[in-house]
Amino acid sequence: MGELLQLFDAHLHPEALSDQDLESMRFFGVEHALVVAHHLPEPTPKALRKHFDDLVQRQLPRLERLGIRAWAALGVHPRCIPRRGLSEVLSHLPDYFRGGRVVALGETGLHAGGIEEEEAFLEQLALARQLKLRVVVHTPLLDKERHTRRLLTLLRESGVRPSRVLVDHANGRTVRNILGCGHWAGLTLHPEALKAERAVALVRRLGSERLVLNSDAGDGAGDILGLARVANLLTKAKLSERVVKRVAHDNAARFYRPR
Repeated sequence: MGELLQLFDAHLHPEALSDQDLESMRFFGVEHALVVAHHLPEPTPKALRKHFDDLVQRQLPRLERLGIRAWAALGVHPRCIPRRGLSEVLSHLPDYFRGGRVVALGETGLHAGGIEEEEAFLEQLALARQLKLRVVVHTPLLDKERHTRRLLTLLRESGVRPSRVLVDHANGRTVRNILGCGHWAGLTLHPEALKAERAVALVRRLGSERLVLNSDAGDGAGDILGLARVANLLTKAKLSERVVKRVAHDNAARFYRPR
């Protein structure tokens, strides 16, 4: 593999990254990206809509200007549920899905758990089912196994097709259950989530089917070169070019089907 591998970063928060950060990612092979809605300190309906507008109207063009073709996922993060007005926010979401730049609902899911988070998650899943959307699901760093089990139960009860769901931030203890339910699994290369060497070991053990790599760069102290580092390690581990291309780019492109 002499040429630089083409990478698709399937979970990015560019609003928290500098142009220099993004240029470095592009230099090391990131040619495509999914910009994912994040959590806010004061999640009012107005602030959430402003966040969505910023991602679509400013961040996507900014990435393209820097040489990265990008799409977006919009949704209400479990750490960002407004005290009032969730239904108002959700009522505006369908407007964003016209035009082909917003390709999934997310990131939704559970963080601390509880009735409020579960109800918000189920409302968004109902919308995704109605609009036949793909969904990016958040799993938390703490108590990940328990929350993932609960998420998988709620997903099954929601009626959303498993093949339209990517459960993100998976690890070695949760990824098999996620894949076993028919979902896609996101492996997040982040200092607080999954180290590069561990990601390589998981790909070696599980293969490339429905595994998607991402950096979650822009959320805290991330690793903007994590994706490139893992792609290099996968190649050094003598995994086939086909496997490396699948997890580093092709699976994300296939799941989101960006045009």
